[in-house]
Amino acid sequence: MNKFSTPLRYGAIGFMVMCIISFLSYFFYRQLFGSFYMQIAIGLLFFGISIFIPIWGGISFRKESGGIISFKDAFIAVFIIYAVSSLGSSCMQYLIPNVIDTEYPEQLLQLIKTTTADSMEKFGAPDEQIEETMEGFTLEKFKPTLLETAKTFGFYMLFGIVLSLIIAAFIKRNSEVKPVREFPST
Repeated sequence: MNKFSTPLRYGAIGFMVMCIISFLSYFFYRQLFGSFYMQIAIGLLFFGISIFIPIWGGISFRKESGGIISFKDAFIAVFIIYAVSSLGSSCMQYLIPNVIDTEYPEQLLQLIKTTTADSMEKFGAPDEQIEETMEGFTLEKFKPTLLETAKTFGFYMLFGIVLSLIIAAFIKRNSEVKPVREFPST
């Protein structure tokens, strides 16, 4: 059995979860992205899951390793889980607007422009700032190319390295038995 089969298994679980959440958010995007607060909630959901799954998988890996795991093995395991999970999200970010529903980016752009402008007006933003923000929204931002998707995945990996270092520091466990140091006899 591969030493890192558990992280791969949890990474596959994360991959499927991220794909399902991405697809559900696409399927219900009119309801989910219809308000500014719902946009924030969906973002927090993705963020929370992207942290929870590596922690869960890392702790499970430590348990399956007999409760003792080095920092290096913990880091590698957590990073594998995060990388495979993030791959699911990245795949869906590309497939939905480019393959599954090519009209989705335009519809989402209009919906987000409307909800953002409404929210900015409620918070009393000046008209110039609202206009400037609306100009920043372009169709290209909602229909990523393969290169842009790869770049985004690269940023996910940078975040994943930092996250994996932090999680590994907390889940590593050294052997409780300390080696007895022998002193040379005189």
